[in-house]
Order: sequence, then structure tokens, then C-alpha cells
Amino acid sequence: MLTTEKKQQILDFAAGIVAEPINKLVSNPNWGTINFEAARGDLELLFSLCSHIKQLPIEILPDATANTFITSLTQAGKTVESIRNFNIENGNPTGTRDQIIGQVKTHAEHLLTTTQGWIPFLAYQKGDVQKNIDSLNKAILDANKILESSKAEVKTKSDEISTIVTAAREASASAGVGVFTSDFDGEATTLGKEAEKWLKYTLWFAITTLVVAYFSIYIPIDKDATNAQIFQHMTSKLVVLLVLLTATVWCGRIYKALKHQITVNRHRANSLKTFQAFVKAASDDATRNAVLLETTRSIFTNSPSGYLEGSDSASDTNTKVLEIVKGASHVQRAG
Repeated sequence: MLTTEKKQQILDFAAGIVAEPINKLVSNPNWGTINFEAARGDLELLFSLCSHIKQLPIEILPDATANTFITSLTQAGKTVESIRNFNIENGNPTGTRDQIIGQVKTHAEHLLTTTQGWIPFLAYQKGDVQKNIDSLNKAILDANKILESSKAEVKTKSDEISTIVTAAREASASAGVGVFTSDFDGEATTLGKEAEKWLKYTLWFAITTLVVAYFSIYIPIDKDATNAQIFQHMTSKLVVLLVLLTATVWCGRIYKALKHQITVNRHRANSLKTFQAFVKAASDDATRNAVLLETTRSIFTNSPSGYLEGSDSASDTNTKVLEIVKGASHVQRAG
């Protein structure tokens, strides 16, 4: 162990070397164009070694080692002091500058050789190395914990995203079904109003036909009328009655066609409502696909409404629609 006096001596030498910053040593306004910029690298090495010495527990050094420290620091300190005292008014300032630069290099390397084996040992004794190792191990453990936590969080978020995507798809499908249900209901309501109009037209023409037919019976025919006049008289009555009867039948057919459309649209709306109920109750994709196919069949198959004859004429088209839906279901299941 060193004495307090020798330890302080080493510290004083090291403090004296680093008393001024390097920038003030390498240049000075009083020197003109002359500077010590070439010695900057060696000065940085010298300052770094002195800074380590000031912070390390040098009291555990052997006396012989401490004496080599003192010798090397003394020489280096004298060289640094010569830079501080440099004056261009000397006989050969450039030559003196170059000589000092060479001395700085020599003493910096000597101090490095003297201290390089001891600085790591003193740093370990101070505890900085072990402290850094412990800090590094702690950082690794913390990083592993963060990594595991991140993995768990990513998995949780992934599950949440999958749930959200599934819910979004179901919500989108339900919203779409709701829109189409409203469309079918709205169309049925609109057609219902139109059907009421055509029912009134049908009743009006039917009543008019009956009235005209009734009163035409009482239109007398002249007793002296010829056969041609009688034929003309009967023909005019028949034409009027035929026109009125045709208008009645035509209005009635339009009314029946509208009632047929109303029934079909109501049926489709009810099918979609049933589809929503079954989809919400379904537990897997296979069940949902089966419900989709049956709903499509129910919507696009021409079910007899009782208003029109031959309402099953579009069965080929319906079969094609069902095949398209089946193909889409298989593709979705494969994906």
C-alpha cells in the first residue's frame, strides 16, 4: 500500500498535466502560424491516461510501480509545461516546437507502457468492471423479460385482431343482409301502393263494362231497320264492350303481376331475416355455408305465388345462381 504522501504526489502530477484543455495547448494567438496540432493525438493519449490514474485506487500499487508512475508523470508534466511556456521570440521557435512535439510523443508512449498493465487491474479492483458486468447481465435479463412480454402481447394482439376481423366480417355480412332486407321490404311496399291503384282501375273498368252492357240492352232498334243497320248497331255495342272488357282484363293482369312481385319481395325479405337468425346461431363455417346456400335457393328460386301461371320458368337461371354461390363457398372454405 502506498503512503498518503506518495499517492497525493501521483495525483498532483496527473492533475497538473490535465490542468488546461488540449485546445489551449495546441494553439495560442501569440504564436502566430506556429502551433502544436501535430501533438494533439499524443496529448489526447496522455490526458486519457492521467484521467484514469486520477479515478483509480492507486493506493494499492507497489512502491516500485508507484515510483515508475511518478517518474513517467514527471517527465510528461515537464513536457506539457514547456508547451505552456513556449515563446516564438526564442532563437528557433519552429525547431523548438518540433523538439517539444517529439518529447510529447515519447513521454506519452512511455506513460502508456508504464500504466497499461495496471489500469485494467486497478479498474477491476475499483469494482467498475464487475459493476459493468452486473449491469450488463441485468440488462440482458430485462431484455429477455421484455422480449417474452412482447411475444405474449403480440400473440394476444394477434388473437384480438383475428377476433376483430371475424367480427367485422360478420358485422359487414349482417349489415349487408340488413340493407338487402330493407330493400326488398321497401320494394314490396312501393309495389303495394301501385297494386292498389291498378286494383281501382280494374274495378272501375269492370263496373263501367257492366253498366254499358246493362244499358245497351235498352237501346232500341228501329223496326224498319235493315239487316245491315242491325249488324252495324250490334257491332258498335260489341266493340265498346270488347274494349272495356279488354281494359278490365289488362288492368287485372297488371294488378296480379304487381301482387306477385310483392309476394316474392316479401318472401325474400323474410328469407334474409331467417338467414341472419341462423348465421348468429351457427357455430362453424360449414353451417354458415349451408345456411347461405339454402337462403340463396329460397331467394332466387321462383316459388309459385298463386297470382301468375308459369312462375317457375326461370329455373335454369336460378340453378346457375346456386352453382355460383356454391363455388364461392368452396373457394372461401379452401382459403
